[in-house]
Amino acid sequence: MTDQKEIDTEIINLVVARLKSIPADAHLSVGGDEAKTMNSQDLIAEVRQQSEIGKQIVESQLFFLRSLGDLPIESNA
Repeated sequence: MTDQKEIDTEIINLVVARLKSIPADAHLSVGGDEAKTMNSQDLIAEVRQQSEIGKQIVESQLFFLRSLGDLPIESNA
């Protein structure tokens, strides 16, 4: 994912919609040795700017969404 020059607009919109579901008062620590504390609006800005942090956020969100396909389907029987 991070090798692409630009991320598809539909994917950005999907990730932004997921980030908007994070409570406004929640903060996440992003980065390694020089970690920054960011709220959902900061994360959305990074995704829209397609910064390195934004691309990593997109990649992690897509990984999570793809993993949902591995869940067993609940039977009504």
